[in-house]
Amino acid sequence: MPKDCGGPARRITLSVSDSQLNDDLAHFKQQALDLGASKAEIIPADWVCIDERVRLKCSIPLCPNYNQSLFCPPNTPSPDLMRSALSRYTHAVLFCLDVVPAEQFSDRTIERDAVKGWSRKVFEIVGGIETLAFGYGYYLAMGFAQASCRKALCGQEKCLALQGSPCPYPLKARPSMEAVGMDVYGLATRVGWEIYPIYRSVNPAEVPRAMALGIVFVC
Repeated sequence: MPKDCGGPARRITLSVSDSQLNDDLAHFKQQALDLGASKAEIIPADWVCIDERVRLKCSIPLCPNYNQSLFCPPNTPSPDLMRSALSRYTHAVLFCLDVVPAEQFSDRTIERDAVKGWSRKVFEIVGGIETLAFGYGYYLAMGFAQASCRKALCGQEKCLALQGSPCPYPLKARPSMEAVGMDVYGLATRVGWEIYPIYRSVNPAEVPRAMALGIVFVC
């Protein structure tokens, strides 16, 4: 076996004891921190609110990534499908990555360069937790990241998959939380994390912290 093939492969079962589940969730939370997350929490899946207004904000006002990727609206799953799918989950691991300085969010010139760093890291953490959970037998584990995968991963002007070509990152590329309608601001607030509105004309000195979030639904 190749040296880099050291992941777990636990036998899949149809039920898991509460103690085993709690241990596994704690392990996935620690995995997020080990991979570079600033904070991580285990949350009930039903804390995640799917709101049509969040997805609508991708087009009003128009996001520059709208319809530019297979994983950006209007190409993402509908709010109804997301509600139905997420209702089948009970637990999720939510994490955040502190973005320092906050100017990286508010200054678009800086953000274009910085996105390759903090946003790619969110994708890496989500993928790492999802893969680990899959190896532990949670074969329906599913994660969502931050920002456009086209910008964060491949840096292409046009999404190759949207044009019918193979995606260069088939196991890493995925929608952002907002792209499928998740109320990220509301969720972060419910968890108890400080989150602030950041926009182009904001004074970064008024923003104590900025963060990028990701989530993995485990079971």
